[in-house]
Amino acid sequence: MSRVCIGIDLGGTFIKFALLDESMSLAGALQLPTPASAGPDGVIETMISGATELLDREGVSAGDVVGVGIGSPGPLDLDAGVVIGTPNMSDFVNVPLRDRVGDGLGIQTVLENDANAAALGEYLCGSGKGTDVMVMLTLGTGVGGGIVIAGNLARGAHGIGAEPGHLIVEPDGEQCPCGQRGCLERYASASAVARYARQLIERENRKSILTEVLGRKGDLDAADVNEARRAGDDLAAEAWDRAISYLAVGCVSITRLLDPDLIVLGGGMAKAGDDLTEPLRRHFTRLHWTIDTQKTVLALASLGNDAGVIGAAGNAWKQFG
Repeated sequence: MSRVCIGIDLGGTFIKFALLDESMSLAGALQLPTPASAGPDGVIETMISGATELLDREGVSAGDVVGVGIGSPGPLDLDAGVVIGTPNMSDFVNVPLRDRVGDGLGIQTVLENDANAAALGEYLCGSGKGTDVMVMLTLGTGVGGGIVIAGNLARGAHGIGAEPGHLIVEPDGEQCPCGQRGCLERYASASAVARYARQLIERENRKSILTEVLGRKGDLDAADVNEARRAGDDLAAEAWDRAISYLAVGCVSITRLLDPDLIVLGGGMAKAGDDLTEPLRRHFTRLHWTIDTQKTVLALASLGNDAGVIGAAGNAWKQFG
C-alpha cells in the first residue's frame, strides 16, 4: 500500500480515526466511543488501540505510516503537544496527548485544535479545495472556526487567533463565557437560535408552534426553530432571521479583514442547507460595502462530521510528509 497518515479526531462522545493517502484520499476509517469516564489513561489507550485496529484492518504496516495527526478540543499548548483542558472531559487537564499517543504507536505525531483541523480538512479535501484563503465557521453549541491561508493554518502571534465566534457583533451585548460581551456565538450559533426563540415564548408570552414543542421536549434546538419557520410561524422566523443577520455581520467583518475566497459553513446548523445560505447571502449582500464587487463566496461544508479527522491526517502530511 502507498504511504498514509493517520488522523484521530478526539470528541467527547466519539473518537474518529482515518487513513489519508498521498493523494489526499481516504484509505480507511473507524469510529469508537470515547471512554470519557475512564479518564485520560483510558481515552489515550483507546486512541492507540483504535489506530492500531484501523491499520490492521486495512493491511497497513507501521512502516507505511508517515505520521499521526490529532485533532482535540482545547485549550491546547501546541508547541508542547499538551491538552490544557477540555469542556466535555473534566479530567483532561495538562495531558501530554501528542507524546503519549505518539510513543504508544511509535510514530511521530502532531496535535492541533479540532476546529482548525476541520478547517484544514475542508481546505484540503472539501469545499475549500483549490482556494487560497478560506475561513470556516462551525455553527453548533458555539461558533468555532479556522483560517487557512496558502495551505497554512493561521493562529495569531500568541496562538489564540482564528476565533471568529468571539468577534463582537453587539457591543455591550450578552455575556459570553469567554468574558467578553456581544460575541458572535451568543447570537448566531445553533444554541443561540433556540435560546432566543425560547426567550420570546417565556418572557413575552407570544404564540408559536414552538410552545407545544417546548412543552413536549422541555427544550428547543435550531432544527425545531427552522421547522416551525418553514411552517409559517412568525416567532420562529424572527428568531431564525435574527441569528442569520448577526452571522452576516460576522461574515462581512471577516471579509473586510481577510478578503477570503470562501467562507465555509459547517456544524449542526449547516444541516439546514439553503434555509441557512439563502438568507445569509441576502443579508451579506445588504451589509457588504459598495465600493467594489462582492467576491467572497459563502458555501456549505462538504465533508460533514469527517472534516476534523481528515484535517488531522492532512495536518500530519503537512508536518511530516
